[in-house]
Amino acid sequence: MTFKRIVRDRRLTPEEVAADEEVRRKVMHEFPPAQSEASQPASPQAGAISDALRAAIQASPKSVYQICKAAGISQIVVSRFLSGERDIRLATADRLAKALGIVVGR
Repeated sequence: MTFKRIVRDRRLTPEEVAADEEVRRKVMHEFPPAQSEASQPASPQAGAISDALRAAIQASPKSVYQICKAAGISQIVVSRFLSGERDIRLATADRLAKALGIVVGR
C-alpha cells in the first residue's frame, strides 16, 4: 500500500473546519487516549486483562508483526497499545488472544 501526502494550497472554509473537528471528536470518542498510571484506580485488578494481553504479546515467540498479521490487526494499533498510548477495543483484544492461542475460561 502506498500513501500519497496531500497538501492544502488554501485555508479551510468554516464548514470544512467544523467537519474536520467533528471527525476528530468521533475518533477521540471511539479511540480515547489510554489513561496514565497516575490517573488509574489503585485497585490490584485495574487493567488486569490489558496487562495480561500485553505480557502475552511480549512473551510470545512470535514477533509483533506476525501476531498482528495472524490477527488481521494494524501493527500501529498494537504498538500504541503496548506502549500505553491507546487502549484497544474488546473485539481487537479477542482477535489478539486468538492469534496468541489464549483461551479464556468458559
